[in-house]
Amino acid sequence: MSIKLKIIPTYYFGKDVVKEHLGEELKKYRVKTLMIAYGGGSIKRNGLYNEILVVAKKHKIKIIEHAGIEPNPRDVGIYQAALKCRKYKVDLIVAAGGGSVIDAAKIIGILATNPQYKNAWDYVLDNSRATKLSIPLFSIITLAATGSENNAGSVITNTQTHYKQSTWTPSAIPKVCFEDPQYTMTLSPWQTACGIFDIFSHLCEQFYDPVATFEWTKAYLLANMRVCVACANKLSVNNQDYEARSNLLWTSSWALNELAHFHIASGDWTVHKLEHAVSGLWDVEHGAGLALITPPYLKLMCKRNKLFAERSLEIAKIVFGVNTLPLFFKKLSEFINLLKLPVKYTDFKQITNVTDDNINWLIKHFSTINEGGKNGPRTQLARIVFNTIKK
Repeated sequence: MSIKLKIIPTYYFGKDVVKEHLGEELKKYRVKTLMIAYGGGSIKRNGLYNEILVVAKKHKIKIIEHAGIEPNPRDVGIYQAALKCRKYKVDLIVAAGGGSVIDAAKIIGILATNPQYKNAWDYVLDNSRATKLSIPLFSIITLAATGSENNAGSVITNTQTHYKQSTWTPSAIPKVCFEDPQYTMTLSPWQTACGIFDIFSHLCEQFYDPVATFEWTKAYLLANMRVCVACANKLSVNNQDYEARSNLLWTSSWALNELAHFHIASGDWTVHKLEHAVSGLWDVEHGAGLALITPPYLKLMCKRNKLFAERSLEIAKIVFGVNTLPLFFKKLSEFINLLKLPVKYTDFKQITNVTDDNINWLIKHFSTINEGGKNGPRTQLARIVFNTIKK
């Protein structure tokens, strides 16, 4: 067995790293015009926006803005931003915010250089027609969650159909990643909780892969799960715990880059596929949707699949300190309750009722986008999971 490991970003981690190091990296890439891509404006409230402006002006760099990127980023806005990049000859994108902002920036970057795509969704469905590399990206992550700041992945929602799908853009992996835990201190307990479970889910999805038997990798995944649980407990007492936020921010990056799987295994990822249907339909927070889907899926799989039962017992012992599957699920439930995340659809403020038509839409999304069959065993599994959460 051979391993190829290529971790692309240069990382700057700690207090004031944007102020201290952004300028030198912009100079290194000879940037003349940069786009700041961001979401609802939190980077203006926490001071990050102004820090970027100060550095850019010092280096006489022209600023183009693209604001308003949604928590579940939409294809239409992404394409509009790509057109803006072409118009103003943007030569670097600074994606400042949470994972959705960075997800969107990757697609903005590749569409800006590949005008053969007339909309973003065409790229999501078929990225093989891209012939030119993405505009370079820098990421400044302000939420410990997706790990998008240091990988090639993006998850995009179709504005018209509400279908949600992932795609990979290797040339858009951020060249430089800035991680300052100070920018996570203004997050609400709800945002923090959604991020924690997103990280935990990434680790689980890789841990349940049938060929992920490299003991170092398994130990690495389990150790990072323990960090999630420990930090959740600390932040439930003090939401301003800087040490806990620092550990979470670092863990979120390293939970979803090549180090966690070495390209030996791809992971299970069914929970993510199921959740994409839920957040596609109702626009709920991704991490909260993962918390909703995970227990019923794992309970079902532990009954059907020996490997899932064995791996769950490993998590039970190392992460939660218990030795049986019932106790594992009890501890998992306590973890989700500690985070105050949903256990049924109507726990979301966006969802007041769930109809049979809703469930059928979820199943159709799962089978169409991810599975390619209406009546296959995976689709039947999805039907059971989606119906279980109604009860």
